[in-house]
Amino acid sequence: MTAGLDPRHSVGIAAPGTGGRSRIGMALRVRFLGVAIFLVLLWTVFSISADNFLTGGNARAIVFAAAVLTIAAVGEALVVLTGNLDLSVGSTMGLAAYITADVSIGLPGLNVGLVALAVLIGAALGALNGLLVAWLKIPSIVATLGTMSIYRGLTYVYADGQQITSNEVPSWFGRLAAGAVLGIPNLVLAAAAVVAVVALVLRHTVAGRMLYAVGSNIEAARFFGLPSTRVVWLAYVAGGAIAGLAGFLYAAQVGTVTVVLADGWELQVLAAAVIGGVSIWGGSGSVIGVALGAVVLATIQNGLILLHVQAYWQLLIQGVAIALAVAVDATVSRREVAMNRTRRRVAVTA
Repeated sequence: MTAGLDPRHSVGIAAPGTGGRSRIGMALRVRFLGVAIFLVLLWTVFSISADNFLTGGNARAIVFAAAVLTIAAVGEALVVLTGNLDLSVGSTMGLAAYITADVSIGLPGLNVGLVALAVLIGAALGALNGLLVAWLKIPSIVATLGTMSIYRGLTYVYADGQQITSNEVPSWFGRLAAGAVLGIPNLVLAAAAVVAVVALVLRHTVAGRMLYAVGSNIEAARFFGLPSTRVVWLAYVAGGAIAGLAGFLYAAQVGTVTVVLADGWELQVLAAAVIGGVSIWGGSGSVIGVALGAVVLATIQNGLILLHVQAYWQLLIQGVAIALAVAVDATVSRREVAMNRTRRRVAVTA
């Protein structure tokens, strides 16, 4: 990288939280506010239409259900911020979950090494995704669609078609997910920790600013000497590592680990990120918004279940939510481009 060059200046953007009233900072606040308002509306509608929705127990259930989704969506967000996609998240979670659950059999007491193993498995799978996308220049949707099948196939091969039941894994495995500290579920604390750490990295480190810079304009980032290829690769590695952690926690939550664990999570994870305000085009978004997006999806699912709505309607509503979020994002992006062009014309004629 060019000495003394600030990535956010090199491509004309500012990382969130560093520019005060910067355009991106304002866009993030607007998107965050929009998601928060939508969440309030959801709670209002379901409170009126669904019995027992507005209770402390149900609110706790919603937050608990959103915890693992939040973690996985934060990992996806890191990739989407670079302008790419990772469709192998569910398969990564499934493989990491099955291997760690299998290794845990017979281990006494909580073994921190299992968490490290899950993270390393996810990081390795993410590194392969990053190699295909960043170094071999294969479109991310094609590359990760392929690895999604590969990783799921590896799970089948490793498992040999067998499942791991809750009776086989140590008792601490289930207590890890069911436990709480000061009344706050462990999974919620884990999700909050992941969101906090990633938010700090994105806001207050050069690596975080480079991530936004590359996603905002990869050609400009290359022109100014930013290691864009390495940044994209590292985003996949980090996203995979977080997906591995999410898989481990999800295995602890469900108890019985099958070869299809987390199958179909690709849609949910991407939906949480996009609904939470992460631009599908890259370069803009907040992991705090991602957490809100996960809560939105958990709220929709919870409310529809209380209303006895069929599962296929839940998928339909998720799809509509993604389409609307992408449409809003595209509209905002077009307006930002138009405003930038207007500013340049004014600057030239002034």
